[in-house]
Amino acid sequence: MLVVPQIAFRSSLVASGDALPPVKLVRELSAMGAREIGLLDLDGQLASDVLPEWAQTIVAVAKVPVRFDGRLHDGRQIERLTRAGFASVVVDQSSVFDPILLRWALDLYGSHLVVEVQVDGDYVFDAPPAAFGRELVDVLVDLHFQGVRRLLYRDVTGERVPTKQLLELGDRLPGANFAYQGAVDSVADVAALAELGGLVDAVLVNAEHITSGRIDLTAANAAALGHS
Repeated sequence: MLVVPQIAFRSSLVASGDALPPVKLVRELSAMGAREIGLLDLDGQLASDVLPEWAQTIVAVAKVPVRFDGRLHDGRQIERLTRAGFASVVVDQSSVFDPILLRWALDLYGSHLVVEVQVDGDYVFDAPPAAFGRELVDVLVDLHFQGVRRLLYRDVTGERVPTKQLLELGDRLPGANFAYQGAVDSVADVAALAELGGLVDAVLVNAEHITSGRIDLTAANAAALGHS
């Protein structure tokens, strides 16, 4: 399992020059021992027009794979990201309920595509009206049938690491792999997810937790590798 420090930023500020691109932070995390780095574009603007030069710079200086998560739900934006060289790209939950867009994205990215599902207990959070009240397991089974094998489990509750639920989902979805984002505030949380074996292939950790020392990256990497 990978521990992935995730850098959150607003590209509308970065692209306009009001804030420095996160290149320096990427270098710092790489030097600290990150085996992969995640970028979270909070306002989803990075791919809305011409990709800024610093996007490719980040991939070049990281020296480790970089995954991109940027509220992607538009075909043009999804295609534009292929030029940046990211190791994987997350499409947001709207694609879960748009089979044509999902099929196109799968054809475009293949195994490099990760599909986000926002999870609120046993249900999908903020699903469209037509899917309101559908249980999470039913939605994921549909995705599995459509060929999705990499999923981002974005836990909106943030209360605890849902190891039992993930195990139950793994039994229903053979061959699926989850990246987990949610209640990860310690090395112990990383270790709990690592005990699930290959079911969880990555845990996304707020980069500020790493740089502030709240989570020791060396210890977190050791916990993740201890159960691989």
